[in-house]
Order: sequence, then C-alpha cells, then structure tokens
Amino acid sequence: MKTAFGRKVTASSLAFVALAAAAALASGCAAVPPGPTPPANKQMSSAFQKVNGISVTLRSQPAVATPGSSFALTLVVRNLSGKSVTYDLPTGQEYEFIAFAVGGDEVWRWSRGMFFTQAVEAVTLAPGDSKVYKVAWNTGSTPEGLYSIQGFFLGLPHVRPAVSIEIKKV
Repeated sequence: MKTAFGRKVTASSLAFVALAAAAALASGCAAVPPGPTPPANKQMSSAFQKVNGISVTLRSQPAVATPGSSFALTLVVRNLSGKSVTYDLPTGQEYEFIAFAVGGDEVWRWSRGMFFTQAVEAVTLAPGDSKVYKVAWNTGSTPEGLYSIQGFFLGLPHVRPAVSIEIKKV
C-alpha cells in the first residue's frame, strides 16, 4: 500500500503507528473509573488498592450530600514494605482527585487552574510511613446524581482507587 505522498507503507510501520497512538492516548487521558453505584453507607465511601508493598486508600466523607455542599476527600499512600521507596515526580504536584459523572465525563479536577513547580521532586516513603492528602470538593452547581471520584498519587499514576458518591436532595 502507498500513502498519498507515494511512500510505501509496511505492516511493521503500521504496527508502530498503532502502538504509538495507543501509548499517546494512554498517557494523556484520565482513566475513567467504572460507573458509579449508589453508596451503601451515606456517611463514608472508601476504596483501596495495593501494589508492590504500597497501599493507596481513598475515602470520601460523606458519601451522600445535598446540592452545593462539600465532600471531604482523603488519599492515604502507605509503605507496607520493609524498604524505603522513592518516587521522582516530574513537577511539584504529588496527588490528584477527579470526579466523573455517569458515562465518564469529567466534572471536577482538584488541580484545575493550579500551577505547580516545574522541577523534578523526589518523594520518599520509609517502611511504615504514610503520606496523607486531604481536599474538599465543594460541589457548587453540580447537578444531582451519582459520581465516581478517583484519587491517586502521581508516583503511582496507574493505581487509582475510585469511590462512588451521590449528590441528592434530602
């Protein structure tokens, strides 16, 4: 096969282009969590993931709130291994929280509009140490409904626990 520019296209070059496109999409897009389900506990929703001796826990308090109120979000990154672990982060941003509507549309991102130092930052967790990150999401005019919230440490960007929350009138 030839391109519009008269160059020959081989199977290996097509495979390379497909792989490069997939990598670009994976690195630049937020991983959309599974669709939210109604929280079982109205006071708190939590999720946990563990990888290579590091646990990442996300918690929302409450799990159900009225329109215009806030969700207190806590992300805990804990070193359960017996050795120190160091993560080199590309900027001063260490963590992120993102809220998604049913269907995967992003409705809120904690870092939107923020600026971070543009220098590599090393974050070290000694054995048994934890990093705790807390933010509040003021839902403002976000419509009633079910939402998924992801919280993640940028040293482990593919470890993204997600909790379901609900905004509804009482």
